[in-house]
Amino acid sequence: MHLLSEVDTVLLDMDGTLLDLHYDNHFWMEFVPSQYAQKLQIPLAEAQHHVFAQYAKVSGRLDWYCYDHWSKTFGLDIHQLQHKTKHKIQVRSDTLWFLERLSQLNKRVVMLTNAHRSGIAVKMQETGISHYFEKIISSHDYQAAKENPHFWQSVESDLKLDLSRCLFIDDSEKILKAAELAGVAYLRGIAAPDSTQTAQNMRDFKVIKLFSELF
Repeated sequence: MHLLSEVDTVLLDMDGTLLDLHYDNHFWMEFVPSQYAQKLQIPLAEAQHHVFAQYAKVSGRLDWYCYDHWSKTFGLDIHQLQHKTKHKIQVRSDTLWFLERLSQLNKRVVMLTNAHRSGIAVKMQETGISHYFEKIISSHDYQAAKENPHFWQSVESDLKLDLSRCLFIDDSEKILKAAELAGVAYLRGIAAPDSTQTAQNMRDFKVIKLFSELF
């Protein structure tokens, strides 16, 4: 018997789970600092130092995921800039197969992402996967990141979920921990969220390289 026979609803993260995290890592760690350096006419290393320090201040909070926050902080139009690198947006290798399979199994499938609505729109446009989801929920809808218990309370009541019959897949151990504390029974991490980087291990959760391992 495979794991999915125990599950009614599959909750899926977007970046690093369904989509290759390479796009986001490139955008935030390379492209934004380079644009900031250009704007201020300062060396790239100085721009990186400043940008990364700002990231660290709000890590894990809603502002960290908010395009408006970063547009204001850096004086850059993040909503516009994301279009310049959108050719890097890719689904992970067996994402389409997995979503098709869930559809055949008649599972409820919901996307839960910390991404800003503006980012979700571009990514859904580029990948064409939005029709696979009953609902796409952004943490901005609840004004609470997935790391926050309020997010999970809102999801549970909004979707009338039985969390003991849910599987949640995410590439962040911190977020999986928050889901576990909220009562989600089945949890899996992603081994290689960014196809260009080495795989990660999680201390408290099983990780999968491919979605087929769930079967």
